[in-house]
Amino acid sequence: MIDTHAHLNFPDFDKDLEQVIGESFKNGVEKIIIPGSDVLNSKKAVEIAGEHENIFAAVGIHPHYTDEDFSKLIELAKNKKVVAIGECGLDYFRLEGDITGNQKAQKELFSKHLELAQKTDLPLIFHNRESDGDFLEMVKGQNVRGVVHCFTADWSFAREALDLGFLISFTGIITFDKTGKLEEVIKNIPLAKIMVETDSPLLAPVPYRGQRAEPWMVREIIQKIADIKGVLPEEAEEMTTTTAKNFFGI
Repeated sequence: MIDTHAHLNFPDFDKDLEQVIGESFKNGVEKIIIPGSDVLNSKKAVEIAGEHENIFAAVGIHPHYTDEDFSKLIELAKNKKVVAIGECGLDYFRLEGDITGNQKAQKELFSKHLELAQKTDLPLIFHNRESDGDFLEMVKGQNVRGVVHCFTADWSFAREALDLGFLISFTGIITFDKTGKLEEVIKNIPLAKIMVETDSPLLAPVPYRGQRAEPWMVREIIQKIADIKGVLPEEAEEMTTTTAKNFFGI
């Protein structure tokens, strides 16, 4: 199993990081990707990855942090343990104040990530929330590889993302989604186009709702995907693991 998106660089893990990492590897996790969401924790992701053979980093700035100094990411991206740019993208959820100005700033920041990915030949970890139209407009025609992380949109958006060559990554949300929307998406997506993630410490899957999510919980997400697609969990695990290894080059 590979947890392709675990924020082990968040303060939630400051007191017991090594214990969490050890427990995850003991329980079947083979590799972990730690994404950045600002300059400081991108640096921390690189540092943690540097201390562990099977942990890797991504560097990026979440769209909520448009005031961050992007130039500092460029040097971080040169580190040999960095396997992706992100998370990055657009997030229009609950925007307040100067909405137009905020959206413009997010697009400018996202453009810088797209450019950096092209220069480094690294894949992108996309964050997209209530910004489907603008997101698709910005990535169309770009010579980039990417995965839409923490997917919560519908099949229409998923199909367009797939047509652009992107992958889709699911979190524990699929274990408690009552809309049926994500189940439809999973049924329609080829298993080879799916990756899995916990988004730790957030979004713990059933039966761990309300707890801090940890990378070993990714097995519950794999099980749910297997149930929905009518395949053995071993098949879902093998395919999502292979896809992640190929995507991140690990």
